[in-house]
Amino acid sequence: MAVGWVPSLLCIVFWALHAIAVSVDCSVAPLSLSWSNITVSANGVAVTRGIEIGIGTPNQIFSLRPSTTLNNTRIANVLDCGSQTNTSCVGGKGGVFDSSKSSTFVVSLKNRWNGSAADTEAATGAYVYFNDVIDFQANGTVRGYPLVQNSDLISGPEAGLPLGQNSSFLAAVTQAKVAPSSVWGLDAGDRSLSPRDGKLVVGGYDASRIEGNLKTFPLGAWTNQQPCPLQVRVAEVFYTAANGSKAFLFPPTSDGVTACIEPQQQRFTFLPSMVKIFALNTDYNSSYPGLTFPTATRPDGALQITLDNGYTTTIPNDHLFTPQRGSDENGQYVVTNSSIFETGMVYNEDEVDAEVQLILGGLYLTYNYLVVDYDNSQFQMAQTVQGAQASNAEIVTVCEPNPTTAGPDISRETHTSGTRGPSRAAAIGGGTAGGVVGLAAIAVLFYFLVRKRRRDHQRQDQKGAQQNFSSMAMTPELFSDERRPSELALTTPPAVHEMPDRHYEKQLPAVPTALR
Repeated sequence: MAVGWVPSLLCIVFWALHAIAVSVDCSVAPLSLSWSNITVSANGVAVTRGIEIGIGTPNQIFSLRPSTTLNNTRIANVLDCGSQTNTSCVGGKGGVFDSSKSSTFVVSLKNRWNGSAADTEAATGAYVYFNDVIDFQANGTVRGYPLVQNSDLISGPEAGLPLGQNSSFLAAVTQAKVAPSSVWGLDAGDRSLSPRDGKLVVGGYDASRIEGNLKTFPLGAWTNQQPCPLQVRVAEVFYTAANGSKAFLFPPTSDGVTACIEPQQQRFTFLPSMVKIFALNTDYNSSYPGLTFPTATRPDGALQITLDNGYTTTIPNDHLFTPQRGSDENGQYVVTNSSIFETGMVYNEDEVDAEVQLILGGLYLTYNYLVVDYDNSQFQMAQTVQGAQASNAEIVTVCEPNPTTAGPDISRETHTSGTRGPSRAAAIGGGTAGGVVGLAAIAVLFYFLVRKRRRDHQRQDQKGAQQNFSSMAMTPELFSDERRPSELALTTPPAVHEMPDRHYEKQLPAVPTALR
């Protein structure tokens, strides 16, 4: 019996599986996306700070905050605002999507959709799973990109650009060769009265925004109690007044308390017991809602946070206390009351410590640069360079063709901004489209080889007899997305949007009329 086809088939199988396993392309320059003020309404009025993406044909513009607790890109439905002309609503949501205006919109059944494992859905929400064209800021386009249209008129939609461990965004840009790897670097920028744009780099990081050396941390285990991948142990937090007196919000301890680093939320979330100590030492008057202070009694201190490995971050007074801001009637983020100062801390004094998760949000990341490498189960932090950024970025490519957890052997190449080359576009027909096609080709080839072999055998042993053979069964798992990694947790932390909303004033007294 002839078996000469076996080595050829094994060779084809090896290279096909190798091509599926290696989705990175180290010749591709990193994808750099600015985190800045973006106009998101059709009339050019509403402005939201975030990362700009264009969805659909023609593009509908969105400004999204990165989120490590999302694995799929969520956007708001235009019906939540009534229409695109409701600029205050559109600006507050970072853009809204009208599927009837996109010629490339394709709705999908949830279990046939090519996104990552489904994120947690709110009981009051409505979700549409679909695919469309997505355009990035710097010559990057992905066709067939998976998206979720999220409508929730009760608690509000949780929109965001997903940077979770199973992120369909990171998978799409690497498979489409828009970015060389799923490693990402993030500068959240500065949201104070002296703003500074941030930047997300996929496939590397911007060394020009890093001060000092990067400190390495292991990824945390995602649980219902710790629903996030970027976890650190907080050893101490204290508030220091201008006269030098210190109030320890969290006393020094060898064990510490675990906190999530989450860029989607701007403010800090501390334990209610910590908030009570802070309120006491800042002479907070509870008749003012949500840790706000009149100008005359504005606190003069700063906040210092130290992790269990000694990594320390100081939040200065002018960033910890800022004039009250919000979304105006035009959907723009402005100072709404210059006589009131708000604290960069969620007010939760009436809640219970055991039910609150510490969160170090965007304000913490104003002073700390992130480099996240899920393949090697680690992330890194370093102090962020403050003030104006250099005109030429120093983009460092991080690309590992065969990622393992045994220790990276990473090739690094430095690119300056503006050297990305020609526009790149690719289609994502499925979560692992290339792998599906490759396996399908292998199955078809194997079928014909087996068929030929059986025919030759039958001709030798049963000449003249009618051939009767069965075709090779197609294994369903080879042609579906059912084997994707499952969601890492059943719950995610509640969304805290950049725009102040009722979430911050939950269980708080109403704003006095004189302060409105």
